[in-house]
Amino acid sequence: MRTTRAALAAVASAVTLLGLCAAPAAADPPQPPRHITGKVIRGGADGRPHELFCPAPFQAYSGGFTIKARKGARFIEEPADLLESRPNDTATGWIVAVRKGQLLPSPHPHRAHPRIEPADLVVHVVCTQDMPTHGM
Repeated sequence: MRTTRAALAAVASAVTLLGLCAAPAAADPPQPPRHITGKVIRGGADGRPHELFCPAPFQAYSGGFTIKARKGARFIEEPADLLESRPNDTATGWIVAVRKGQLLPSPHPHRAHPRIEPADLVVHVVCTQDMPTHGM
């Protein structure tokens, strides 16, 4: 009987020790929200959706965009047409679709008519660990 009790005590100690080693470490405190700015998308204000992702394990909390006219260009007078500004279906990124034109100077000096092209676009996303927007 003594051998059995000693063996059971040893197994119990080993299981306890193994359980302590395998226990998950205390979770890291939540990190503050991160503002991510995407790269300039040349001609990106073309009305098509453009997406910027959060780094894992963050979720998209909010987002937006900036439109820019190229050097030597100016915006057309009509306001920007915002078609979409929302988190993607998994809340891992932000989708923006906006339409805004810019007037570029004519490449030919003898033509006075500027050409119209979509403005450049920059997508922004605010990412957080504790406030996902999935299902909004």
